[in-house]
Amino acid sequence: MAKAAVVFRSEYGSTKRYASYIAEKLQADLFSTDEVKDISVYDTIVYGGGIYAGALNGSDWLQKNKEALLHKKLIIFTCGISDPQEPKNLESIHAYLKKNLTEELVCHAKVFCFHGALDYKKLKFTHKGIMTVVFQALKRKKEHSAQDEVMLKCRDVPVDFVDVSQAEALIEFVKE
Repeated sequence: MAKAAVVFRSEYGSTKRYASYIAEKLQADLFSTDEVKDISVYDTIVYGGGIYAGALNGSDWLQKNKEALLHKKLIIFTCGISDPQEPKNLESIHAYLKKNLTEELVCHAKVFCFHGALDYKKLKFTHKGIMTVVFQALKRKKEHSAQDEVMLKCRDVPVDFVDVSQAEALIEFVKE
């Protein structure tokens, strides 16, 4: 198998949990975006970042390393509170990627989306503010989906949908 590195940026730990699992299964090197120095020695880069308010965490790292990444097997995984099994959520995630990254990078990468976790009490001030707006908008809706109900409850009770087995398809793709 080609030499691989798993690079990630994680604010609250969900993305790091997936990245650690993927690196272990692939016997790949594991780096946060702050730690990685030289990606030239790798044939495959797996990048993981959380989705926050329509932005991919670490998209700046991807953009900065774009030229090198375009010459490698590139896999991007996202992690967020929205259930990626819902087609509407998956469409939104792909739209966020297209907004955050160049078209060239998005087209070059294979993308996987994973379900994360949310503990409102542990959110940073900015993210708390964004989630407060989301909660208010959800409360105003006349009908709530199952996803809406989960979002409303997570203000009081932490939710954790991280299931590292979701990464098996990504792992198999890298091994191909």
